[in-house]
Amino acid sequence: MSGRRIAKKSLHADDRAVTDEVTAACQRAIGFLELGMPVDALAELDELRGNDAESSLTLHLRVDALFRLQEWSAAAEICLPMLEKEPADPAWWIQAAYAQRRAGSIDEAELILRSALQGHPKHALILYNLACYSCVQGNREEARTLLDQSFAEDPEAMLVMATGDPDLAGIRPWILEQLKKRSASR
Repeated sequence: MSGRRIAKKSLHADDRAVTDEVTAACQRAIGFLELGMPVDALAELDELRGNDAESSLTLHLRVDALFRLQEWSAAAEICLPMLEKEPADPAWWIQAAYAQRRAGSIDEAELILRSALQGHPKHALILYNLACYSCVQGNREEARTLLDQSFAEDPEAMLVMATGDPDLAGIRPWILEQLKKRSASR
C-alpha cells in the first residue's frame, strides 16, 4: 500500500493530532512523490519537528519515499516499531513485511504477516502478500489457499494484481483459471 494512498486518506480524516503544518508538509511531500522526487519529499518531511515529525501520516510518507529510494533497512527501522505503536493499522504490517523482505529475508517478512493475521485475519493485501511469499518458497498449495482467501475479500483488485505478479509465476495457470471462472459467473 503506497504512502500516497494512506496519506490522502489520512489527510481527509478527522485527526486532531495532525496540525495544519503537518497537513501542508504532507501535501507537498505527496506532490513530490507523485512527480517521482522522493528525495525532495524526504526533505519536506525533514522540516517537521517534534511530534509533527513522528505522526503516523508523516512516517507513512517517509516510508513511501524510502521504498522508492530502495532504502529498505531505513524503512524497516520506521515500520517495525510502529507494529507495536499502531497494530490496528494494517498498512504498517504490510510495509514492515515488504521492507524486511528487501532488507532481510522472506522468512522475516512472512513472520510479520503471519503475526498480522491475528489482528487482520481477512485483510486482502496481507493474505495476498503471504500467498506471494509461499509461492516464492515453493509452497504452491498454501499460496493458492491464501490467494483464494484474498480473492474472497477483494476479488477484482487481487485478481488483477495476481495475473502479472512475478512472485506468483509458479501458480499462474491456476490464477488464470480463477479469472476465467469469476468472469464466467458474472
